[in-house]
Amino acid sequence: MLGRRAAVWYDAGCSLNIVYIRLTMKNMKSLAKICLVLVTAATLAAFTTQAQTNSMTSDTNKPPGAAAKPRAKRYAGTITSVDKDAKTITLTLASGASLTVHVTSATRIRKDGEPGVFADAVVGQKVRGSYRQDESGNWVAFTAIIGEPKMNPAAPPAPAPKQ
Repeated sequence: MLGRRAAVWYDAGCSLNIVYIRLTMKNMKSLAKICLVLVTAATLAAFTTQAQTNSMTSDTNKPPGAAAKPRAKRYAGTITSVDKDAKTITLTLASGASLTVHVTSATRIRKDGEPGVFADAVVGQKVRGSYRQDESGNWVAFTAIIGEPKMNPAAPPAPAPKQ
């Protein structure tokens, strides 16, 4: 076979070029098939990995119809009324809007940096915290911090360098 090629080369250079081109096209087709298989495999691997990641992030402990808890929202304002029977605090926000939040046994109350109770809420005091909506649509206070926010004391001045 090698002799034939050599003979073809010596007899007609065009024949050898045609054979060379045919070999190259055959190699290119094989290379294209290999690339197609690799791209398909990479695509399938990416989709499989994404599906596994999505299934790992979903919470499997929840019952099938349970909705996710809404995120807590922040509030800050001045107490305008306290209803001890309904256990609600109504406050006026900085925007002028009124907000009524329900206080439950799960609400964490603090007053002046110390643990507090519902009775610590007095009309005219500043209050801030977080709240979220419960299943019945009421706004329930998650935290309630009563009183003026304390500013962090400034660091003491550095001593003057000795000369």
